[in-house]
Amino acid sequence: MIGSEPVGPVLAKAWAQAGHELIGAAVEGTEAIERIETLLPDLPIASMAAVAEDAELVLLAVPNSDVQLVCEGLTDLGLFGPRKIVVHVSPLSGYEVLAAAGLRGAVPIALHPVMHFTGTSMDLLVLKNTTIAVSAPEPLLPIAQALAIELGGEPFVILESQRAAYAEAYEVASSFSSLVVQQAVGILADAGVSQPANLIGPVVRSAVEKALYQPAPRLDAGDALA
Repeated sequence: MIGSEPVGPVLAKAWAQAGHELIGAAVEGTEAIERIETLLPDLPIASMAAVAEDAELVLLAVPNSDVQLVCEGLTDLGLFGPRKIVVHVSPLSGYEVLAAAGLRGAVPIALHPVMHFTGTSMDLLVLKNTTIAVSAPEPLLPIAQALAIELGGEPFVILESQRAAYAEAYEVASSFSSLVVQQAVGILADAGVSQPANLIGPVVRSAVEKALYQPAPRLDAGDALA
């Protein structure tokens, strides 16, 4: 596992529970190190090069803007060769950002559990039965799907041509729903209502379920966030 995003140790832990052997983690920062020490206390912390060299599967838990840069850097060092599996977890990019590794014979996979991560053991419970968006070259899709199943989730294939729409939908749903819920909770809190989240939670969940299964008119993302 390379990178300090909260999703990293959670997926590593889930794969370990599925029977994979963990080699090491390359992380920086107090919070990221604490997450490793809490979820994976026996996992060695090492350099990116050391982790990538020894592992058969390398998980890039880095921000979307860094995925291609990290991949190309490790590829240039000769660390991503044939049969090495390279996975990134950003919802914003497909497997094409891992093209440098793919050209050396590695297996490039974009794998994104459709959920928010806290980097704690609670995420492991949410991960079970969560939809996991997967993308890979068509002959390699079974590998991506198998990895998603091992996490306990349900794989859902996103084509490279669909990635921009998926990324936009994910961003809109994430930011818009959070904003609306926070506004509703804030109204109740300002009115002096105790535990406003407990009061507003049921209506939020029921409204989301209703919206998910009703036909919806085509809506421009910019209008939705206006």
